[in-house]
Amino acid sequence: MSINGTVFAALLTPFKDDGSISTERIGPLVDYILSKGVAGLYASGSTGESVIQSREERAEHLIALADYARDKCTLIAQVGSASTGDAVALARVARDNGYHAVSAVPPYYYKHGAEEIKTYYRSIADAAELPLIIYNIPVLSGANFSTEGLLELLEIPGVAGIKYTAQDLFQFEELRKHAPSKKMYFGTDEMFLGATAMGSDGGIGSTYNLIGDIYVGIERAVAAGEPEEARALQRKANDLIAILIRAGVVPGLKHALNRLGVPVGPCRQPFQPPSGAALKELDQWLDDNGLTAGAARAS
Repeated sequence: MSINGTVFAALLTPFKDDGSISTERIGPLVDYILSKGVAGLYASGSTGESVIQSREERAEHLIALADYARDKCTLIAQVGSASTGDAVALARVARDNGYHAVSAVPPYYYKHGAEEIKTYYRSIADAAELPLIIYNIPVLSGANFSTEGLLELLEIPGVAGIKYTAQDLFQFEELRKHAPSKKMYFGTDEMFLGATAMGSDGGIGSTYNLIGDIYVGIERAVAAGEPEEARALQRKANDLIAILIRAGVVPGLKHALNRLGVPVGPCRQPFQPPSGAALKELDQWLDDNGLTAGAARAS
């Protein structure tokens, strides 16, 4: 099975007001994201608050998303876990529910050796029977791979590519050079233009939930040889990202979408909603850029 498209939103997980999974709120969120030209959805990752959900909750969300969206776009299930058993079980959920690919963060918390991590990824690939995208996010996973280490993971049978969420564009381009047949997706939203110019196969990002059209536009501008347009779009995204960093990225995105009329509910604790000066900045940016309160409901 192939992975179609280049720009994938790292999907938020909608919750009910009491903090439980809301399958009913998946449809409006998916429809909004896809209306921005995004090609697909990357579910149950960092942005989806997966590490503070049980395996059963993650499976519930993956199944409900597939029921709604499998015929609308490309679906990638992030199934990584601290436990190989949980990751394998979620990989089978993805396989059985029509996902186009799986992805997995390395096993986290404990410091695992290279062979342990390779065995973990082999187990996921075998269970999923789908293309597997390695998820490199050292700042959160604690696994800081060398270029050689990442290239070894990319050689595992069934591994189709990598989601690279780090800021080392030199390493990213080295992976591109030495593994030209693999898909290279960039996951650091504020540097999307740089990665696109260096030959990425697209991006998977948090802010694509809200402003996916900006990243689609950057790709088009680069392809058309319009660097000034590409830089202007990246600057627009980065103005928002700078505010979200102060507000809290996931809480800030959920606030923005709820305000817009796309009901995604709250974040799960210990996250707290944005407040104070950062909240005012965020609301002002949204208004200044046509993302006014209730706009999604009105459309």
